[in-house]
Formats: sequence, structure tokens, C-alpha cells
Amino acid sequence: MKDTGERHIINQQFSNKSELYLHLMHIATYEYAKKLVKGKKVLDYGCGSGYGSHMLSESAASVTGVDISQEAVDFANNQYTAPNLDFKTIAELGNEKFDVITSFQVIEHVPDDKKYASAIGQLLNQGGIVLISTPDKKHRLFNYIQQPWNIFHLKEYTPESLKRLLKKNFTEVEILKIGSDADLILEEIRRTRKQRIAVLPSTLAIYPYPLRVFLLNVQKKMFEFLRKMKGKRSTENHSENTDSSDFSQQYSHEDIVFEKEIRYSTDLLAICKNEE
Repeated sequence: MKDTGERHIINQQFSNKSELYLHLMHIATYEYAKKLVKGKKVLDYGCGSGYGSHMLSESAASVTGVDISQEAVDFANNQYTAPNLDFKTIAELGNEKFDVITSFQVIEHVPDDKKYASAIGQLLNQGGIVLISTPDKKHRLFNYIQQPWNIFHLKEYTPESLKRLLKKNFTEVEILKIGSDADLILEEIRRTRKQRIAVLPSTLAIYPYPLRVFLLNVQKKMFEFLRKMKGKRSTENHSENTDSSDFSQQYSHEDIVFEKEIRYSTDLLAICKNEE
């Protein structure tokens, strides 16, 4: 499966702390979910490469991982197996209902977030739990004037806007912030702050999606040309060139925290429930 950076593929090679932080954040989010799925029937909605569904299968009674991409489903089936684990496309899902639904780093990709939230709500058993994670817009974009600089993201959310959307389908919605008290997170925060300034001319809110993608791709090629001329290593996604052996052993997924308020955070986790 082609690694676009949007479907997380387990890789223990990290060029910098930003890459390591993002990896550990993905792992920590599923570890958080594992505490809630013991003995439950679980749906991992937007399972990507399948590593997270496999993690959940270690605690759950059964796990179904679904993705819109047949390529992702095939990859997951080849990489991860367990007696209680199944992968299929969303189109193959049918009308089953689940006790717990996880959907991590998905909602920012969907063209109709209201339909997405409604569909997940219909798949949830009464008294069930839904966990949804997504980047925190407040740390990535200038409010009101800027669209996502990630070309795969159609929309990003603040804690308030995410809660407002999900309250239309769930009786209880709690928003936690995902971050770290360790210095591990600081490089990723610097990267996103630098990125939103650099690409602002290409991501103004008035642009239609095709124009935004076109401008971002043109700007990316310009940056790559300038870097090539200067003979320097890319800094668009790597703010430091550090041997992973120097730092990757210093941190673990336990350095990622989930709190209502935290000084340094990058993403959001929504915990949604329906009354029994």
C-alpha cells in the first residue's frame, strides 16, 4: 500500500521527534480505546492499515475494521490476523450494530461530516460508546481565514465545532485534548505553526477545494526546487535531522496524555455516548 502519510503504517524509523510524536499519538489513542473495549463487539471505522484494529482485538470480543479503500483492506488482511478480527470495506458492512466504535483521524477526510456522524450513530448499540479523534484546528490554522494545508483534509475542527456537530447524534459528548507534558511534542507544534504561515497564501478560506489543492501542489514544487538549489535536506516535514537512535528510545506512548485541558496539545478525542 502506498504510504501517503494519511494511513499510518507501523515503521520504527523516525527522522525527528515530530515523526515519533505522531507515531506514538496514534498508538496511544488505540491504547486509550483498549481500556473501553474488553469483551465488547467493536467497529474500527476507517481502519487504514489495520494496526489499530489488531491492537483492539487483544481486548475485545470481536473487532471489525472497515475502510473505504479496498487497497487498505487488502493490506490489513495481509498484515494482521486474529480469530476475532475481520477486515472489510465500508460498503460491505451492512446493518450490524456495535458496542464500541472507534474512528481515528477520519472525520477530517469525509465530504459530509453530518452524514458521517449520523451513519456512525446508526451503527451503535444503545448505551454504546464512540471514540473519534482528529487534529485540533486551533493549533494548525488561522481561524476564519484559512483552510487545511493538508490536501487530504476537507475540514478541520476546534473543540467547540466538533462537539456541536456530534451533539446532533449523541446524547453525551466529551472532548479531550491529546498532547504531552514531555518535550517530545514541541517539535510538532513548531512544525505546524511554521506550516500554517508558509502556506497561508495557498489556503485562504475563499478558495474552492480544487484551487486550494492546485496552489498547495505548486507551492510544494517551488519549495522542493529551492531546497534542491540550496542543496539542503527537506524541512517541510522534518524540522531536525536527528538519528532516531538518539531519541526514539527515550519516549513511549505513555508520554501521550488525554486531558480536558493541557498546556501542549495537537489533537482532539471525542467520547460520545447514547443513553441506554
